[in-house]
Amino acid sequence: MATKTEVPGIAIITGAASGMGRATALAFAVAGATGFALLDLNEAGLAETKTLVSKAHPSARVETYKCDVTQESSVISAYTSAKEAFSRIDYAVHCAGIVTFQGPSADCTLEAFDHQNNVNYRGLWLCAREALRNMRTQSLDTEAYPDADIPPHRAQRGSIVNISSGLALHSQSGIPAYCGAKAGVTAITRSDALDYATQRVRVNSVLPGVVDSPMTNPSPEIRQWMYDNPVKKATPMRRFGLPEEIADVCVFLSGNKASFVTGACWSVDGGFCAGYSYE
Repeated sequence: MATKTEVPGIAIITGAASGMGRATALAFAVAGATGFALLDLNEAGLAETKTLVSKAHPSARVETYKCDVTQESSVISAYTSAKEAFSRIDYAVHCAGIVTFQGPSADCTLEAFDHQNNVNYRGLWLCAREALRNMRTQSLDTEAYPDADIPPHRAQRGSIVNISSGLALHSQSGIPAYCGAKAGVTAITRSDALDYATQRVRVNSVLPGVVDSPMTNPSPEIRQWMYDNPVKKATPMRRFGLPEEIADVCVFLSGNKASFVTGACWSVDGGFCAGYSYE
């Protein structure tokens, strides 16, 4: 029997002030999530995302939390507050991330290396750890949402989606710290999936290709370089991905329709990781 909504529960989303994080929040709203904990350092962006989510799903409760994922206390505070506000967390999508072009390793400063890893790898792990701590002991969603008619074999206590990158599999020159951090995300995703499978918590990652978002394309000049190089030369579909295309996969992986999917790393990249196209 199909569920009445794709995701009948509470979603916590990091990096929700813009880009893929905002698109993911909106995708969850359209799919029927009833509660949202939106996290980011950018409070103005969070307020805008909250307005958009409320318009898309007027009856949903939306809470925002200023959160610095590089600080353990900030992450713990945000996740604890979200759990207190909603009593449970069903879906966690970790979108917070940065990319800086610091050059090859010999030219990369320790400060730049640490910053990339503190946000993209360590910061994501801090968030995933708090999500797991909350999810592993809560009731199954079949008990929490009896009206959703979730089949017993599809029941879960929670689902986590970590945003990695196609560069976790196929590196790009000039950004070794970013590539390494994203490879680390895929590794901890698989390890967490193994550790919590029997507790009915699923953990997966999404590996976007070149997405037209503020993080990837902060200026017209960088956007043009991205289009002329990784898009035209290495993406078989020859276009940027859109944030909502990533978000739709995150919602699918979060919900019960993906109930037998855990430890997976899903490429959403226009064919980038499939190989080079000569056309």
